[in-house]
Amino acid sequence: MKSNSYARVACKILKYLNDCYENGLEASIDSLNANMLGISDRQFYQTMKMLSDDGYVKGVEFMDVVPPENSVLNHPRNWHITSQGIQYLEENSLMQKAYKVAKEARDWLPLI
Repeated sequence: MKSNSYARVACKILKYLNDCYENGLEASIDSLNANMLGISDRQFYQTMKMLSDDGYVKGVEFMDVVPPENSVLNHPRNWHITSQGIQYLEENSLMQKAYKVAKEARDWLPLI
């Protein structure tokens, strides 16, 4: 899976927001931005839009402009993960663990 795929970027964002939730912290622009995730501003904007549309995050305000690459988001201190976002993280984590176990089992079993 590519390091800038939606699934990986979305998980990183949700994990960060979940850590903020669990530790009673506000999200920081220094920790949650396109550069820190290794993606373009446009991909960051679109990913946040999808996460918001899917109900995984709340508090994100979108300021769409033309050209689209100049669109901006409000400050992350207002962003928070929802219960749906937490559930997505848990399910994704369980799928990753199952995949690793299956891959390890395949490596250990002799090919017949």
